[in-house]
Amino acid sequence: MTPTEREARDADIRQRRRQYFMVMGPCIALILFGFFVPAPVPIRVAALIVAAVLPPVAAIVANAGGGKSPGR
Repeated sequence: MTPTEREARDADIRQRRRQYFMVMGPCIALILFGFFVPAPVPIRVAALIVAAVLPPVAAIVANAGGGKSPGR
């Protein structure tokens, strides 16, 4: 693997992590909201349901990268 390939791979990984955490940040916020904010129960349950759906969405978004990564 040449340094240029390694840099491209590292940049791709950085981008994927950034995309993953951009979706997972609101997930954590929704979990905290659902458990700790005194809101009506239906709103809290809805927040927790959305939080349960976000992890697979985050993985799909992060792995759907627009560029070609080496080895694919």
